[in-house]
Amino acid sequence: MKNHITQTFERIDLKQIRAYLIYGAEQKIHKDIPPYAERLQQATNPIYKRLETLYPEQSALTEATNELSDAISAYQEVYLEIGMKAGAKLLHQLLYSEE
Repeated sequence: MKNHITQTFERIDLKQIRAYLIYGAEQKIHKDIPPYAERLQQATNPIYKRLETLYPEQSALTEATNELSDAISAYQEVYLEIGMKAGAKLLHQLLYSEE
């Protein structure tokens, strides 16, 4: 028989924490989520295929993909910083909480 502490640690799941922090509620998380690289590839393939159909000329396609990459990079930087601050805040609470 497992104790409540063991059960708590078994329920810890990064994807659940991420969903809760982003969406504010518990989300149904599928355990068979692909690795990061595969998830990124699956998410980007459709938009790049769409851009290829919209911009048949290579120079226009390059310009559009560069603009998209710049926008995605900005989101990546901002959300990484937010994630780091959230992690630091949680660590601070863990280290300095009086409870």
